[in-house]
Amino acid sequence: MLRSIFLLTLVSLFSGPLRAIVVASGNPNSSSVVVAYNQIVGGVNLNGVVELATSGGIGCSGSLLSDGYSILTAGHCVTSSYGSSVPSYVDVYFPGPSGSVEYTATTYYVDPGWTGDSTQGNDLAIVRLSQAAPSSAVGYSLYTGIFTNSPILLAGYGQTGTGTTGATGGFGTLRQGHNRYDIDGSAEGWAANMLLGDFDNGTTANNALGSTDSDIPDEVDLGWGDSGGPSFYDGKIIGVHDLTGCESLNSSGPCTVPPSVSTVNDSYFGQVFVDTGVAAGASWIESEEVPEPASCSLVLLGLAVAGFSMRRTGRRTS
Repeated sequence: MLRSIFLLTLVSLFSGPLRAIVVASGNPNSSSVVVAYNQIVGGVNLNGVVELATSGGIGCSGSLLSDGYSILTAGHCVTSSYGSSVPSYVDVYFPGPSGSVEYTATTYYVDPGWTGDSTQGNDLAIVRLSQAAPSSAVGYSLYTGIFTNSPILLAGYGQTGTGTTGATGGFGTLRQGHNRYDIDGSAEGWAANMLLGDFDNGTTANNALGSTDSDIPDEVDLGWGDSGGPSFYDGKIIGVHDLTGCESLNSSGPCTVPPSVSTVNDSYFGQVFVDTGVAAGASWIESEEVPEPASCSLVLLGLAVAGFSMRRTGRRTS
């Protein structure tokens, strides 16, 4: 049963150290979590999930679309509101057989409905490569069906940890895991294309959104650095990673214990992740997929990882 007061202190999205795919228990650096080159998980080849680093010092994740040139990511990775704080470039790192393969993009497009407020939806951007992605990269299609509570596959390059410790580091490694959306944003007065799920540990006390998810024995959560990364359903992108947070939508105070196991907003058990659903923005996304010269628009915030003090020349960890 949905709690009437529940979610997300957003202040943490705009400052502080950043984090990402956080596992329920065990070793977050194990082969069951870390993605190998050319690895297929749940029928999805994850070679098209990329790491992003902007000239403004922001680290995010993204995914290659089916045209082979366009990287779908979060709007807040490239601009705080439409047309402001534009980086001069974004470095894009694809998985490769001998390490990451670097591309650089200087052209970007932001969903025209993006206002800088993630709760109102449209937190989407396209980073356009100047040449085709490596032949080993996989381009993904969009899921444009109705809301689903079925398990989804989440992937991203953010920091990691466990639900009992919170995020502890490890940015720059592609990790994956499963969870599900419990509600859409309309339940909280947000845009309906915001898709919300919680990080369960099997206990009632630490269950924020009412579903124990017994069919997903080892759920994962998101954190900063996963921003812009994909969630997959039926082999297609259903959501773009956007927020993590705690129980009280209208409070900027600490997390409430329970359902969170900690007062710190750091992807602990009982906290919540939010994606921007792509179905509502599919027409805009698809209209930007055909490679063509265009003006730039696009920077930071949300789950993005700060701290890229200089342009990356190879794989970087924080």
